[in-house]
Amino acid sequence: MRRIVPVFLILIFVAQLFAANVFSEVNALPSSNKVVLNWITKSESNVRQFMVLRSNDDAIYISLTKKNARGPGTQYEYVDQNVIFKDFSALFYKIRALDANGNIVEETSMIVHPNISGIFKTWGAIKALFR
Repeated sequence: MRRIVPVFLILIFVAQLFAANVFSEVNALPSSNKVVLNWITKSESNVRQFMVLRSNDDAIYISLTKKNARGPGTQYEYVDQNVIFKDFSALFYKIRALDANGNIVEETSMIVHPNISGIFKTWGAIKALFR
């Protein structure tokens, strides 16, 4: 009986290593007033929809949108419009893969730092208005 338990635990561990991940690629590209989020799925087994969330402090997240799952290999995009970067602080994003009951199947996180050159270009345009 003792040999069965360790073998069983090893099989569970190996199965977890080779379990299909939902996300194959994720990225977030900042602009002066928006962030473009893109993700591609590897597997959408048991996934009904994706939820995009944003936070200013990596503690409290708000839901921005939900997108229905369309099948493995699909490229998804969400544009977060009118983003205001406070100083040079970052924004935090999560993309959650949800099942039919709303339970989290998998979650991925991203940190987005402001596009410094875009901020300075915008600031330069504002200063020019007052000259």
